Amino acid sequence: MPRTAANTTISFRAPQQQLKRLDSLARRQRRDRTQLIGDAIEQYLELQDVHLARIREGIEADERGDYASEQEVAEEFARWQKL
Repeated sequence: MPRTAANTTISFRAPQQQLKRLDSLARRQRRDRTQLIGDAIEQYLELQDVHLARIREGIEADERGDYASEQEVAEEFARWQKL
C-alpha cells in the first residue's frame, strides 16, 4: 500500500504474541508491519462488501418472493452432505 499525504495514523492494542507473529511474517515477506496491517484491513473491508452485497441480494430476492422449492433445498443439502 503506497504511502501518500492522505494517510492517517491510527493506534490500537494487540497481544504481544500477535505482534511477534506479524513482525515475523513481515520479515519473511520483506515488508513492514504497516504494510501488512494495511493489506489485512483492505482484505477485511472487501470481504465485508461481498457479504453485505449477498445479504442485500437475499433480501431483494425475498421481497420478490423468489424462493427455492423444497426439492431444490433438499438437493442442495444432499450435495453438501457428500462433501
